[in-house]
Amino acid sequence: MKRDTVNYLVVGLFVTAILAAFFIMMVFITGRAGPSDHYFARYENVTGIKFGTGVFYEGYRVGQVESVEPVPAPNGMRYKVSMTVAKDWRIPADSHAEVITAGLISQVQIEIREGISTELLIPGSEITGVQQVDLFSALSEAASGFNDLSATGVTPVLRNLNKRISQVADQIMEFRRDELSPLIATLNHRIDDELAPQALTVLRRLDASSARLDQFLGPDNEAKVGQFLDNINSVAVNLNELVERLETTRARMDGVLVHLDGVILNNEGDITDTVKGARRSLAQMETALTTVNERIESVMYNLDGSARQMHELTRALRENPTRILRTPATSSDNTP
Repeated sequence: MKRDTVNYLVVGLFVTAILAAFFIMMVFITGRAGPSDHYFARYENVTGIKFGTGVFYEGYRVGQVESVEPVPAPNGMRYKVSMTVAKDWRIPADSHAEVITAGLISQVQIEIREGISTELLIPGSEITGVQQVDLFSALSEAASGFNDLSATGVTPVLRNLNKRISQVADQIMEFRRDELSPLIATLNHRIDDELAPQALTVLRRLDASSARLDQFLGPDNEAKVGQFLDNINSVAVNLNELVERLETTRARMDGVLVHLDGVILNNEGDITDTVKGARRSLAQMETALTTVNERIESVMYNLDGSARQMHELTRALRENPTRILRTPATSSDNTP
C-alpha cells in the first residue's frame, strides 16, 4: 500500500514538473520573460497580426504583439497594434515598424527598422508603421493588369494587324492578277517573238566568228603567227637594247652637263665679261641704227636723184648712142 502511494506521488511530481517546464517555456516563447515597455503602431491592414506575433529589432526578437484594436478614421478604418518591447530598449525616434513576412510560408512579424536620430522614443509613444506589401495581392493585381492589357490593348492590336494582313494579301493577289500576270505574259511573248530570234542570230554570228577564228588560227597561218610572235620578241629585244643605249647616252649626257657646269663655274668671270661686251656691242649697234634711221631720208633722197639721172642717161644713150664716143658741144665752142 505504501509502495502504490509512493508511485502516485512520483507520478504527480513528474507531471507537475512537466507542466511547470511547459509554462516556463511558453513564457519564454511569447516574450513575457521579464519587464517590458509598451509601444503602438497604426496600420491599414493587419492580416496575420494577432496576439503573440513576434516583434523584432533588426532581426532580433525584443517582444510581441499584445492587442489589435480597430480605430475609425476620417479616411477609413485604421488598426492600432499594441506591442511590448524589452525594458529600456533604445529605439530612435525616426524608426519604423514594418510588417514583413520572412518567407512564403512564414508567419507575419513586425520588424522595427532602426533610425539614425539621436532622440529616443518614450515608452508608450507611437512607432511609425509601414504597411506590408502582400506578394500574392501584387501578383493578383499584376495578373489583372495583364488581363486588362490583353483585353484592351493586345487583342485590338492583333485584330487590326490581322485586318491589315488580310488587306495586304488582297492587294498582293490583286496586283498578281491585274499587273504581274499580264506582265509575265508580255515578257513571254517578247521572249518568244523577239528575244529568241535575236539570240539565234547572235549565236549564228558567234558561230561564224568562231569559224573565222579557227581559220585564222588554222595550220596554214600557224607558222605565220609563230613568225609574227618571233618578230615581236626580236622587236622587244631590240627595244631593250635601245633602252640600254638610251640609258648609257643619258649617263654620258649627265657627265657632259656636269662638265659643262664645271666649265661655266670656272669661266664665270669670262662669261660675265663676254655678256657685258655683248651688251656694249648691242648698245653701239642701237646707236648706229639710230644714226642710220636719222640719215636714211637724205640717203634715200640722194639715191632717188641718182636713179633719175641714171634713167635720163640711159634714155639719152638709147636715143643717141654716139654720145658715149663724143662729148656734146658746149656754149663756149659755138661762140665766134
